[in-house]
Amino acid sequence: MNIIKNLRLTLPLIFTAVAFSQPSVAVLDFAANGLPQYEVETLVERLRSELPNTGAVRLVDRKMLENILKEQGLQQSGCTTDECSAQIGELLGAEYMISGSIGKLGDSFTVDMKMVSVTTGAAEKAKSLTFDGTTGGLLIEMQILAWEIVDMKPPQPLILKRTGAEDGEKVTVAIMDFDPRGISQLEAQTLTDRFATEVDATGKAILVDRRQMMEVMEEQGYDEAGCTSEECAAEVGALLGVKFMINGAIGKLGDTYTIDAKMFEVATGAAAKTKNATYNGPVDGLITEIEILAWDMMGVKAPRSLLQKRKGTITQEALPAPKTPLAAAVRSAIIPGWGQLYTSNALDNEPLSRQKALYFFAGEMGAGSIAYLLYSNMNASNDDTRKFHTDYLAATESDQIRSLKTKSDNASSDAESSKNQLSILMYLLGAVHAYNIVDAYMNGPNEDMASRNNKKIDLVYDPELNQPQLRFSIALD
Repeated sequence: MNIIKNLRLTLPLIFTAVAFSQPSVAVLDFAANGLPQYEVETLVERLRSELPNTGAVRLVDRKMLENILKEQGLQQSGCTTDECSAQIGELLGAEYMISGSIGKLGDSFTVDMKMVSVTTGAAEKAKSLTFDGTTGGLLIEMQILAWEIVDMKPPQPLILKRTGAEDGEKVTVAIMDFDPRGISQLEAQTLTDRFATEVDATGKAILVDRRQMMEVMEEQGYDEAGCTSEECAAEVGALLGVKFMINGAIGKLGDTYTIDAKMFEVATGAAAKTKNATYNGPVDGLITEIEILAWDMMGVKAPRSLLQKRKGTITQEALPAPKTPLAAAVRSAIIPGWGQLYTSNALDNEPLSRQKALYFFAGEMGAGSIAYLLYSNMNASNDDTRKFHTDYLAATESDQIRSLKTKSDNASSDAESSKNQLSILMYLLGAVHAYNIVDAYMNGPNEDMASRNNKKIDLVYDPELNQPQLRFSIALD
């Protein structure tokens, strides 16, 4: 019974001693320079809420701070010196006081803070920050400053948030070295590094630096060579604060290489995506394959340069049929701009060709719509002409006869005008369509890659004649 009583008395004392082993800190409201006071209060509150997460300090309750200030007839906004902070801290029984200011200059935010020792009245630690971005990003910076002001390293999830991990498009990813099977460890690491470089190049991932991953694994006693299971990789991913982990294996069977890669979600352990490739050829081609695999893993189409590089390593029989100017012309004859779009994938100036295709298609569609309206107007005017002429022949009164004749003549004139406008528009539409076909053929894909960007025919504007002209060019070399 006495033992139980002693435990009841001792345990609260132990917990109290542990709690008070952490230095106590109070945070004053920061001064606002060029910002609304309520925004500054929100940012400082984020700092307050993050400080206990560091585990390095014990935060004095804000209500206690406000009560002490109220009793002493003081205001936080008026306490700007280190001596004032120390005096308030002494009244609170805190060991340290944090104060500072947040300002805005143009599109940049500035944060200046310091931690003052209540005992000595001197600033023990000072931090400053200049931030270009939104107030949402500044909230993350305040969380990071909460760790730095107490000499603690910010956790990995906060660092990832700073880099934009929550922008809705990018995901946080860490890549383990691929397991070598039939190749050396150094070769597997080299190929893994190339894979990681291409994953980063997709712009769809925020990649954890390999050195940082190794540091975390060493701190936790993990051996990367022995961490080949998904359970181990998931534990490492949780420590890194990433959403996805990628691991895999690269093997060699005779002259055939195999690549197997898997991306799984750290939180659930479920496989998000699995990719594999088989390659038979020189080592250079294997590098290309693993680069393309990285783009496939992130759900993005690999760049044309990589795909063309792959084509250069396979036999000619496997290559697709070459594109020809005639095929481009036939396509443009069927649908305006289709030939230019067909050619764009073979040219260096792809955006220009796509833009030209859009102009041809939109231009002819627009002209066709206008032609339809003119045709409809012409038919309506012809119907009115016939109707008014029939009524005119049946009329008996002179005023009615004159009125119907005038209406019949006007309707006939409208029909003739619409007919003439339609004829002109059809000639113009035919000319544009013919030029669309000629352009697709003359500037279509050919075997001479160097001459693809040298147009043989183009539509230009002559300012002297004040009219468009077709320009031809002939290579003399």
